[in-house]
Amino acid sequence: MFQRYSRRRQISAALAALLAVGLGSTEAFADRALTHPPFKDGFESGSTAAFHRKGIDGTGSVDVAAAPGGRGGKAVRFAMPDDGNSYRTEIATDRVPYGSYRYTFANYLPKNWLRYDSQTIVSQWHGGTGTFPAVLLAVKGDRWMMIVHWKMPSEQVDESKGPAHEVKYDLGPVQLGRWNQWSFDITWSTPTTPGSITASLDGVPVGAHHGPNSYHQDTAPYHKIGLYRPNWQAWKGHAKGGTPAVVDYYDDVTITAISPGTSAPSSAPSPEGSPATTASPSRADAAPSASTSAQATGPAAPGSTPDAANEIPMDTGADADTDNDDGPLAQTGTSGRTPIILALASALLVAGLALVLRSRARATRRRAGSHRG
Repeated sequence: MFQRYSRRRQISAALAALLAVGLGSTEAFADRALTHPPFKDGFESGSTAAFHRKGIDGTGSVDVAAAPGGRGGKAVRFAMPDDGNSYRTEIATDRVPYGSYRYTFANYLPKNWLRYDSQTIVSQWHGGTGTFPAVLLAVKGDRWMMIVHWKMPSEQVDESKGPAHEVKYDLGPVQLGRWNQWSFDITWSTPTTPGSITASLDGVPVGAHHGPNSYHQDTAPYHKIGLYRPNWQAWKGHAKGGTPAVVDYYDDVTITAISPGTSAPSSAPSPEGSPATTASPSRADAAPSASTSAQATGPAAPGSTPDAANEIPMDTGADADTDNDDGPLAQTGTSGRTPIILALASALLVAGLALVLRSRARATRRRAGSHRG
């Protein structure tokens, strides 16, 4: 009898040990490939090693070089030739947990930038396979544009035919030959909590969005920077144009955790999410400082005719930098597989505790019986 109870205690102890190991593994899995703010990289190391993803389609390049435009130190330089094959040259951070973050960066478009009337995406926050970028910053003609996409977990939408929800914001005129200091305060939405975005340029709010802003996957979107011209993909009919390579620069990229709604302007619009809506920003057409050397975008580049159906890239899973393709966000806000693991671990814990308590109760009754005898 005693040996039987001892075996039960041993089994209970083993279950408890498995639980502890399982919980540790769960935490490690949930945190795998995550960026833990604060994140900061000014590229003074001479490399882009802090960005664990790189995506180049074609023969583009990503290099660290001396910062142009009178800015000291180094910056990352993205170059993409008009060779009929190249359309994307980007680097990206890892994912972040759901929450509220301030993303800041400075970008620079050279004075010889050629006007392109389709979109050139220079910054995007992307989820996973089969989704459109949740948030993107693009140059369209001579305007800065912010575009927001989302889909709720309950919606059954074939996004190969277009995004479930899209809203566009005009953030003002593009100025060349100057550094633009951007700040995006983003609270990522979940199925049960609203989201918000406040975009600021050179310290002045230029646009805001309130409402869903995510595909509600296992983690919030990760941040990509660089160059992406969706309409330069060969299957869309683009051929070698013979124009100079497209070039832009980035510096001082940061991600910082903030309190929700830290600086959201009260006058921000609240679009309801009808597709292809254009909303007015909270402050448009901010003029650059008179002390900066700036000029408007130049003549149009060949092959830049807009094609609204093809301007936004869906992630098809072909990109090597995509790993946020799990199912919808769990209520816990952690990895989509975590609740299942936790449920199994909890069941093991309950079973182990039940065995321990049952063994102790029987042992107590047995001792009490021997005393009475």
